[in-house]
Amino acid sequence: MHRPLAFSCLALMVTGWGVSPILTGCAAAPPPAVPVIVAAAPEPEKVDTGPTTMESDIGGLNEEAMDKAFASLDIHSCIEQESDKLDQLGGELKLKMRIDKRGSARWVYLSHSTLGDRDAEKCLLDLVRARSWPRPLGGEGLAEKQFVIDPRAEPPSLDEHSTVVPIAKARAEAGKCKRGVPGSFFATVYVRADGHVVNAGVSVPNEKGEDVADCVVEALRKVRFKGAAKASKLSFEIR
Repeated sequence: MHRPLAFSCLALMVTGWGVSPILTGCAAAPPPAVPVIVAAAPEPEKVDTGPTTMESDIGGLNEEAMDKAFASLDIHSCIEQESDKLDQLGGELKLKMRIDKRGSARWVYLSHSTLGDRDAEKCLLDLVRARSWPRPLGGEGLAEKQFVIDPRAEPPSLDEHSTVVPIAKARAEAGKCKRGVPGSFFATVYVRADGHVVNAGVSVPNEKGEDVADCVVEALRKVRFKGAAKASKLSFEIR
């Protein structure tokens, strides 16, 4: 077993008689200094905040500018030229549209209509397509607007329950036109006392429905509503 090392100092004194060793006390050597390591400050974590500007598929529209644009539409001209043929022409219209970045209507359709006149409905849609709209911010814009048209003469309404058979036939004929367009159409017809349809219109479930709306209206015109006692108006859903 090894003994621990003992430290001592031996000094030599030179005299006239020779060299004599002299033992003197000797303190242990101080321990070596421990180096101090200063750690460098960590670099801040870099966070990717993304681009300074962002653009989404659907942007925003200035509500005041859109109201002014809708007010400038001359929809009365569309209604007047048709109401001259039918005093009872009137109803509610709800228009939906998508505006591209240049301010043009990418698509437009009537999501609800009880007007019952396809020519007047198409006239309104053409007005929307023809004009420039406020440009959306940060993408394309979606807008909708409702119109109420008062008739010159209020038409009597047909009861759907009294016209079950012709409505079923109208649904079957109009259904052939849908060509896979999902959703429900909403039809409105004006019927003479002899059961003939004198005017018809339709609203569609989405923008693709506009492509088949004319076909649906033509199918409605061919149906005879024998339950009508006099000239009347009737609205019903086509699933």
